Amino acid sequence: MILGVTDKEQDAEKIAEIDAIVPKKVGKRFVVGVNREAKFLKVSVEGYLSTWKTAIKTSGLSPHLRDSVLSSLDFNDFYGLGIIAITVPPQKELSYLDDEVYWREADSTYRAATPKQVAAIAKRF
Repeated sequence: MILGVTDKEQDAEKIAEIDAIVPKKVGKRFVVGVNREAKFLKVSVEGYLSTWKTAIKTSGLSPHLRDSVLSSLDFNDFYGLGIIAITVPPQKELSYLDDEVYWREADSTYRAATPKQVAAIAKRF
């Protein structure tokens, strides 16, 4: 996941107008950055990144997943706009969020609603 990026040109144009920035088109996406969000919140970029770290640390993610995400969290200045990359490394055991299990199919996320679904997901490990 990359924070500071939008998929829609219309959103990039609106952000450019509101925050007086020049979005950077990369492929089909537009980098609008997180520096503008930090400025709006009146915190440093480091403080903004720290807010994300704290949110992940105090989330309901299973400990092994939480720790691997935190170890791969990265800020990049990217043309002065700033982006935060949140990488979810491959896991070796079932992960959960607040005692719920989820799985991904392409760009969609689903909650396992039955014990059979949880068991099927657990077999992947």
